Amino acid sequence: MSDSSLGWAGRLMDWLRFLTRLVLVNVLFVAGTLAGLGILGLFPAAVAATTVLARLRGGSAGDHVVRDFITAYRFQFRHANRVGSLFWLAGVVLLLNFEVLLGPAGTPMAPAGHAVLLVLTIVAAAGTATAAATAVTLCSRYRDSVTSTWRTAFMLPLVSPAMSFSLLVTIVAAVVVFSGAGVLVPLVGASVPLLLAGWLVGRRLARLEASGPGHEALSPA
Repeated sequence: MSDSSLGWAGRLMDWLRFLTRLVLVNVLFVAGTLAGLGILGLFPAAVAATTVLARLRGGSAGDHVVRDFITAYRFQFRHANRVGSLFWLAGVVLLLNFEVLLGPAGTPMAPAGHAVLLVLTIVAAAGTATAAATAVTLCSRYRDSVTSTWRTAFMLPLVSPAMSFSLLVTIVAAVVVFSGAGVLVPLVGASVPLLLAGWLVGRRLARLEASGPGHEALSPA
């Protein structure tokens, strides 16, 4: 925390330190993803980054960001990949659906016959994206079984429309901003979306924990 006697200069230094750590977490995320050859590294890297970013938000990250990331990455590697396998499968299915429903030019092959299926596929893609973001935060906070994590990841967005809408807005905004400012991608292209998603989902989970007897209340029957 900044020294109050430093005033605006201290606050500026705090922000610069925070931004520097955001860039560092982004670099670590990319390195973790590449270390797992992409497919096996993405979910563990996302979970590890979300874990570190939560500590940054709470001011408890300290000066051991790299060590904390590596520790979380190694600890979560197998579990995060098991959780992520369902989302990889869903992503492949959705991609194939889009390729079938859209023509070579990226327009519907038969608007009258495919419009409903295209809308349903878009809704399914949005639901999968919010569930995946929720699953990453769940893995960073709890050590539930894979099936319990899947269940909560898909149910929580359904019973939390405000959270789901905010997650979708965050994802869309990130795509728009980073597509127009590609130079930001290697700096904060992953850390900022993960920071916001972790905050949104974490805030919702905290409210549910406060209103229930424990984390068991988060898993719908």
